[in-house]
Amino acid sequence: MNTFDDDTLLRERLYRIGATAPVPPSDPSEDVRRGRRRARRARMLATAGTVLAVGIIGIAGVALRPLVADRATDPAVSPTSTSSSSVRRAESVAQVLPSTFSLAINLIFERDAALADVPDVVMKPIQEKTDEAVVTWTAKAEKVDGGDQELADLASEIQQSLAALPETRSRARTKETRLQGVLALSALSSDVLAISTLVPYVGDAEIDDEIEALGHLGPAFRSLGEQRNIMVTALAKREALQRAGAAGADALSKQEFAELARAQAEWRLSLSALYASSSEPQRDSLDEITKNTATNGAVGVPAQRAVNQVLANGNLDRVTMTPDQHAQSCTELFRGLQELSVAAANELIADLAEVD
Repeated sequence: MNTFDDDTLLRERLYRIGATAPVPPSDPSEDVRRGRRRARRARMLATAGTVLAVGIIGIAGVALRPLVADRATDPAVSPTSTSSSSVRRAESVAQVLPSTFSLAINLIFERDAALADVPDVVMKPIQEKTDEAVVTWTAKAEKVDGGDQELADLASEIQQSLAALPETRSRARTKETRLQGVLALSALSSDVLAISTLVPYVGDAEIDDEIEALGHLGPAFRSLGEQRNIMVTALAKREALQRAGAAGADALSKQEFAELARAQAEWRLSLSALYASSSEPQRDSLDEITKNTATNGAVGVPAQRAVNQVLANGNLDRVTMTPDQHAQSCTELFRGLQELSVAAANELIADLAEVD
């Protein structure tokens, strides 16, 4: 097979990766910001990206490296018993969560497609799905109780970013400004996911646990996405090196290895915390999604098992997955978490309605 054919095949593979990985793992860091009783945490913005060369044929992927903002902890007081006002406010925010997760995931999906530089014929339907999610989310967001200033400020920031979405897309689709556009899409999805951390506690232990669980979804999505970006890029680079007769060359740099280790540690922590605070139906779903390994980093999933092999061995030598196989495994995991996030939000809405 000649060089041109090799280039074409790898480029097509990256197109498929971008078109099939609805990862909610937003790369800029987004962490839990809680209301009363919760530690206030600053939303995080990605301010830098690391460009990773994909083999010797010059196709580049970008692994975004988040810079975590300092987090200030405020004294917080939890309600000692449920009150009508707290339940109504929580219910108001919860009503927007299903569309919030949908919008965030579509934005991340679009970001990853831009990252893979997919052709216009692939990008157009992706953007159309995002636009539909924007309309649905906006209609829901307008009905949210405006009593929380932090939430009101966040919603205003999101609306401004959505208004600038056409310009952001243009940047993401232009080679010279692609990184800026990708970072802007990441920051927007991060802001959208932060809404799930602003549901106020209501003083009911079981419901408050459900609210707590929602706050762990954003970090889980983000860290899983970081692992996927690093692994798929490294596996594609390894294939290119093997074709060039440089099979012994290291396809994973020390920096990428360190980033992979950090992301995997955050993934384990957030997934374990999600499992601990979720309701029994959602824990059952997590058990099914992760093959009963939710508290152990989801090592029952092939993609996560491959990450563990890399971290244990220090290289890709023990990993037999292709880039496509790893991307597909991640896609299945992401889709499972997406379904769980919507189910958890709907469960919270139903439980709040019973209390109110």
